[in-house]
Amino acid sequence: MNSPLNAMAVVTLLSDFVDGTSMALSEDTEAETLNAYMTAAAGRLWAGIQQRRLARHLTRERRGPGTLYFASTAEAHAKVMAYLQSDTGSSEESNKLKAIQAAGVEIAPHIGKASERDVLIRGQQRDLTAQARAKGFG
Repeated sequence: MNSPLNAMAVVTLLSDFVDGTSMALSEDTEAETLNAYMTAAAGRLWAGIQQRRLARHLTRERRGPGTLYFASTAEAHAKVMAYLQSDTGSSEESNKLKAIQAAGVEIAPHIGKASERDVLIRGQQRDLTAQARAKGFG
């Protein structure tokens, strides 16, 4: 996958929470694919997000499943970060989503617990709070 000159792949987990906040957390991985990462390290990023939110006295209850982005190159990771910082629902966000897809970024829902699996299977995510409808993440 990556030559020794390139950085390792980066996995980013984006989660929206019921209090209207969002959090993205990234980590380097030697996994070759998103599936390999999810199989080998299930829940590690989610645990990191839970710990950070607990330290900040924020809710740890998600609105629904989070989203994992697997970027195999530094360029692809930069595109993921630019996408996450674009205004929600904007044409810029749409263009940046196309850019990350063209860069080969793998995208998949991330499930943290049984109730979130049910939300994903049934497609019954909670309505966004007014704060969550605010534009952009950065």
